[in-house]
Amino acid sequence: MRSVLRYGIGVPFCLILLGASPLAANPIYVLIGVPLLLLLWALVAARSLILCVRFAARGLWKSSLACAALPVAAVLVCLYPTIFLRSCAVLGDVLHFVVALPYYERVVAGLPRNESPRIAVFNWGGMVWNSRGVVYDESDEVALPAGEQSVAWRASAHLGELQCGGFSAQPLWRHYYLVSFPC
Repeated sequence: MRSVLRYGIGVPFCLILLGASPLAANPIYVLIGVPLLLLLWALVAARSLILCVRFAARGLWKSSLACAALPVAAVLVCLYPTIFLRSCAVLGDVLHFVVALPYYERVVAGLPRNESPRIAVFNWGGMVWNSRGVVYDESDEVALPAGEQSVAWRASAHLGELQCGGFSAQPLWRHYYLVSFPC
């Protein structure tokens, strides 16, 4: 039962940790690693279901109920895989941000202070058609709908991933945003 619990919690934890690592942007990990981890999790859920039935047959209801949690969770993940995987990815992104925050703060502290807003882009990489990362924007205009940014902001953001447009920004902390870049 302990191994079932370890894997039941361990596989989502691995998805979060790997989502926080540079491996998260690797196509091989995305196309092969994630499905293999989910397959492992499904096998452990099946083992947990067998234990659930065995405990119920012996009248060990508390143990049976405890073992039923993982198969129920696995069924929910099968019904809503995108929500589960996206949640693990977002938690991994937040973990990545927290670990790298001291570096980001040093870079931002070195940005020149002038009349234009200070912007820094930290691209974590991704697929050819989409990447993600963190943007520091002291004016917070990166979160505005496309075209609503000021002329000064567009001038500051004219280089790099922000020039493509079509990006989406989610606030992380203070002036930091988790951004998905379409280019």
